[in-house]
Amino acid sequence: MKTAPINKDLLISYLSGSMFEGNVIVSQTVDSTNRALKRLASEGAPHGTVLVTEEQTAGRGRLDRKWTSSPGTNLLFSVLLRPEMKADQVFVLTMIMALAAVDGVKQACSLSARIKWPNDIYVDNRKLAGILTEFSVKNKKLVYVITGLGLNVNWCPEDRQGMRYPCTSILKRIGKKIDRTELLASILQNLDADYKKFFFEKKEALYKRWNSLSCITGKQVVIKSNEQTIEGEVLKIGIDGSLIIKTSDNQEQKILCGDLSLSLV
Repeated sequence: MKTAPINKDLLISYLSGSMFEGNVIVSQTVDSTNRALKRLASEGAPHGTVLVTEEQTAGRGRLDRKWTSSPGTNLLFSVLLRPEMKADQVFVLTMIMALAAVDGVKQACSLSARIKWPNDIYVDNRKLAGILTEFSVKNKKLVYVITGLGLNVNWCPEDRQGMRYPCTSILKRIGKKIDRTELLASILQNLDADYKKFFFEKKEALYKRWNSLSCITGKQVVIKSNEQTIEGEVLKIGIDGSLIIKTSDNQEQKILCGDLSLSLV
């Protein structure tokens, strides 16, 4: 169910005054937006470069899981950031992208979504979007960060079999097709605003918002991380993007990354 292609000129006009202005690349096909943007980053592409494509031939999510999307139906894009921050803070940028996606979807589609740590957007217990954040470090200094978003827009979940998680789309939830250019612009405008808030010492406001939008707080979860399995109750998401849980022995534990699932116990 292809829809109108991403309109580059219109997108650029929407992004006037943002960090993305003048750095928009719209492609018909790439292997993956993160990989393509890594190549551009190594060639010196500037901070704020955004790459959006109509089709990925080798899309992927966390842990190299395959991310499939029908051509011309969804949003598939990545942004290149060159922040002055420590490498152990990059997880915060995933949360900022998550906030931007939730707010952009709300503004453009009147659809309320929530965040499933560390990198998913959910609506009614079904996955709407996934985020993949990768970075490069040289001589212990952060060189760049690339954060990509795959968002189900004008696509019916029934069209794809064998999905790892129950999923949904904007079309499925609201019953009509959405202009992807306007939706992408809304997400990027929010990303620009939240990124600036973080670096203008407004971290606390962002921290409160992503906790209020968390769909796992108070729930029992199982996290597989570094070949360990940890179980506990989610207390909150930390200001550095980490997950804070309470284990069965009543101890608080901080987890920076991992594969999370809800406990059936």
